[in-house]
Amino acid sequence: MTDQQLPYFIGVDLGGTNIHAGIVNSKGAVLDRKFISTLVSQGENRVIERLCNVIQELMERYPSGDFQGIGIGAAGIINIAEGEIVSSPNFPGWQNVPIRDIICRRFSVPTVLDNDANAAIIGEQWAGAGIGKRSLIGLTLGTGVGGGIILDGQLWHGSEGMAGEIGHMTIVPDGRMCSCKNRGCLESYASATAIVNRTIESMPGHPENNLFEMADIENPSELTSEKIFQAALAGNKLAKEIFRETGTYLGLAIGSLINILNPEILIIGGGASQAWDFFYPAMMEEIRKRALKEPAERIMVVPAKLGNDAGLIGACGLVAQSLGLTT
Repeated sequence: MTDQQLPYFIGVDLGGTNIHAGIVNSKGAVLDRKFISTLVSQGENRVIERLCNVIQELMERYPSGDFQGIGIGAAGIINIAEGEIVSSPNFPGWQNVPIRDIICRRFSVPTVLDNDANAAIIGEQWAGAGIGKRSLIGLTLGTGVGGGIILDGQLWHGSEGMAGEIGHMTIVPDGRMCSCKNRGCLESYASATAIVNRTIESMPGHPENNLFEMADIENPSELTSEKIFQAALAGNKLAKEIFRETGTYLGLAIGSLINILNPEILIIGGGASQAWDFFYPAMMEEIRKRALKEPAERIMVVPAKLGNDAGLIGACGLVAQSLGLTT
């Protein structure tokens, strides 16, 4: 049986900027994909309409295939039992939106909704860096810091479906204000947004490291974590120091996660993870300081393999698991 003849799923990574959807077979291989803008500003109904349209288009590309179901990963607080986006920073004003049931009724196939970071770690376990592992933690370093936890082969949702909010671990008491209104959260120090903010704040004290000039930009609003990474590659000392500090902050959080959950592997993805070589040494140094010796020595801390496909692959993996079709 060829990859095209295997049962397939449609996975969706529903983001605040883009809808990234794709067709994935029961071996976790992406057969086709499509990106469209989410257009959140046009309102809830318009976003759902666009979501349905992209799913319909993908279904029409494989009209005679063995289509099994739809998986959706979305940022925010997800009510797993009800299939609702309770609230999300990506979708201002959304409250208890029953995405799962809307999609299930529209297409008459099994549909699963989960947090996007949960979907990403399922994807890495199914077809990426975590193949063969049963206890995993995933971190995504993007606009925020997402987290997903798999224990003994099962995604851990917690009592209310909100487990895995690793970005909101306090690592600096009375530290920086976070979007969650707490202070000192990991997200306020290690997300792509935080990397930019910390860099801008540090620049006046380092006039010899003119990042604006190196990045060919004129004001702070144009600075991105990608440009800071490129500056680090070019040898900029401030950029390299920012990523070294990021590694220390990550190590503080990961050390506690190792002591509490004793995972086999911890996988780090998201856009800011491309600076791996700059933050990895400091991260591992801090882990060795903070975590118990034996689990710290055994754990694998590795970069994600699936890149931007992790969420959509994992969303399909959630459907496949629910139907007993994973291989």
